[in-house]
Amino acid sequence: MHDAIIEGADVPPVTLKEAQELVEQARGPKITIDSITAKIAHHKYIFFGKLTICVMEMQNGFFVVGKAAPASNANYNEAVGMRYAYEDALRQLWPLEGYLLCENLYMKKAAADLMKR
Repeated sequence: MHDAIIEGADVPPVTLKEAQELVEQARGPKITIDSITAKIAHHKYIFFGKLTICVMEMQNGFFVVGKAAPASNANYNEAVGMRYAYEDALRQLWPLEGYLLCENLYMKKAAADLMKR
C-alpha cells in the first residue's frame, strides 16, 4: 500500500482515459458497470417540474435514488434529466458494491485461513 501525501500536485499523474485503461488491464477482482447493471431489477422516473428522480430497485430489494435538475429552467431537457438521474443512482452503487466485494474477499480469506488450522 502506498501511504503518502503528495503536495503541489495540480492534477493526477495519469489522464482519466489512461486510468480507465489501467483498470481494464487489472486482473484482480473488481466491480464493473456491467456487474452493477446486471443487479438492477428495474427503475422508474418521477418528474417534479424540472427535477427528475430515478428510483432504482436492485434484485435484492435495495433501493437507490438518483436525481438531476438544471441550474436554469431554460436548460431543462427531459431526456438529459433522465440520463443524469440514472447516472446519479448508479454512482451511489459503486461504493456499496466495492464494500460488498471487499467483504466477500475478506470472508473467503478468513475461511481459507481457518481451513489451514
